[in-house]
Amino acid sequence: MNDSKNEAPTPVHSQYWLTDQNAEHKLQQGLTAYLAMSEAFQSIAARIHLIRQAKYNLDLQYYIWADDFIGNLMLHELLKAADRGVKVRLLIDDQNGTKIDNQLKALSTHPNIQIRLYNPYKFRNLRFLDYIFRLQQINHRMHNKLIIADGIIAVTGGRNISSEYFDASESFQFTDMDVLFFGTAVQHANQVFSDFWNHDLSYPNQQFIPTGKQKDLEKLRLNYKKLEQKENPTDMKLDAEQKELANELKQNHVNWAHAHFLADSPKKTLGQASESELISYQIRQHLGEPKQEMDLISAYFVPTQTGTQYLSQFPKQGVDVRVLTNSFVANDVALVHAFYQKYRVDLLKSGIKLYEFKPYIERKRRTWYEVLTGNVIPKKGKDKSSLHAKFINIDNKVFIGSFNLDPRSFNLNTEVGLVVESNQLQEQISSLLDSSLLKVAYELKLDSQGELIWYDHQPDGTVKKYNQEPETTQFQRGVMHTVSYLPIEWMM
Repeated sequence: MNDSKNEAPTPVHSQYWLTDQNAEHKLQQGLTAYLAMSEAFQSIAARIHLIRQAKYNLDLQYYIWADDFIGNLMLHELLKAADRGVKVRLLIDDQNGTKIDNQLKALSTHPNIQIRLYNPYKFRNLRFLDYIFRLQQINHRMHNKLIIADGIIAVTGGRNISSEYFDASESFQFTDMDVLFFGTAVQHANQVFSDFWNHDLSYPNQQFIPTGKQKDLEKLRLNYKKLEQKENPTDMKLDAEQKELANELKQNHVNWAHAHFLADSPKKTLGQASESELISYQIRQHLGEPKQEMDLISAYFVPTQTGTQYLSQFPKQGVDVRVLTNSFVANDVALVHAFYQKYRVDLLKSGIKLYEFKPYIERKRRTWYEVLTGNVIPKKGKDKSSLHAKFINIDNKVFIGSFNLDPRSFNLNTEVGLVVESNQLQEQISSLLDSSLLKVAYELKLDSQGELIWYDHQPDGTVKKYNQEPETTQFQRGVMHTVSYLPIEWMM
C-alpha cells in the first residue's frame, strides 16, 4: 500500500533560524517562539520564507490545494526548493479533487519530491459512486493545515492553499488566522506529520495519477517561469516581506511561551482513535475551563444540545463568553447555518454574547494582490467575505488551528492546532476582538418578547436594526428552519 516508511526529519541546529543568543536558553527551558498572523499577506510570506530558507526537508499536509495563483505559487516554490536539494514531502487530502493532478504528475518525477493522497476516493472521477458505496469511509477527511521546514519551524492555522485564503481571489475572501512557531512544540508536529505520512490511508499519488515523464516536469518548469516573469512585482513584494520576517526571527522579535501542538490521530479517520488521541479531548485538557473570559471564533459553529448546555453554565459563573461565527449570507456552507441557528436563542438567554460575521467587508484600499498584479477585485469597493478562522481564547491560553466547533471537527475530520500559554497573546486577541467585532459582525440580542434581533453598527455611529436575518428572504429562512429537523446534524 505504502512505499518504504520515512522517519521524521532530524531538526537542524536552531541557530540557523534564530541567531539571538537567548534562543538556545529559551529552547532549553522548553519554550516555543510564536507569531500569530491574522494578516493574509504576512501569512503567505511566512510560508514562502520557510520554503526558501529550508536546507534539508519540507513537510506539508493540507486539506485543499487549489489550481490558482496561490496554489501554483507555492508549488513553484517547492519545485525550486527541490532543485537545490531539499527533500519535499507533500500530503494532500483527496477531498481536494483532481484540480492539480497534472502538476502532481509532473512534480512526482522529481527525485526530491514525494507526494501522497490521504484517504483517496476509489472513483476519483465519478465521486458520487463513493458517496453511494463508501460513504462511511470517505466522509472522514484530513482537514489538517501544516508546513514544517527542516523539522524545526512550522506554520499551522486555518488557511488552505488557495487564493481566497490570502486576499488574492478576484471574487471572494476568507478572513483567517495562522501561527508561525519555532521550538519545543514543533517536535510533536513532526511526529504528527510522520504518523499521517506513514498511515495506511496515505497512498503514493502514482497509484491514482498516471506516472509522469521528464518532459512533463520540464513543461511545468517552463509554465512556472512564465508565471514568475508575469508576476515579477508580486515576487518582489513577497521577497521583501519574507526577508522582513527572516529579520524578525533572527533578531528574536518574536514572543516566547509554553506551547503545545495538538492533533487528532489518523486512526480517527477509521473511527479507531482513543479519547486521548482526539484533539477535542486535548484542547479541553490544555485550555481547561474558563474562570474569567472565553472567546470562541469558529467559521462553522454547531454547538449541539450538549455543547449549548456546557457553554451556558459559564455566564452564570461570572465568565464573559463571546462567540463569533458566520451570518447566513457569509456562510459558504448553508447547511451548517441551518443547524447552528436553532441554538441561538438558548445561547443568548444564558448570557452568552453572540456575533455573526457580515457578508461584505468595506475595503478602503486595494489588496496586495490588486496592487501588485493590476487585477481588480470586483464588488465596487466591497469583497464578498466569510469568516474562516478557528481559535479559542480562554483566560491566559489561546488555541489557533483548523478545528471548528462543530460535530464534523469533533467526530469525523482530523484536525491540528497550537495551544499557546501566553497572557500577551490572549490580551492581543481580546483587544483585536474588542476593537473589531462591532465593525465586522452583527450583534445579536433578544427583544422583550424573546425574539432575535440583529444590530448592524455603522462607521458613522448609527445602528441599523433587523428583526429578521439580514439579507435573507422568507423562503431562505423557511428552508433553513425545515432543514434543521433533518437527522444529519452529526455530519455538520
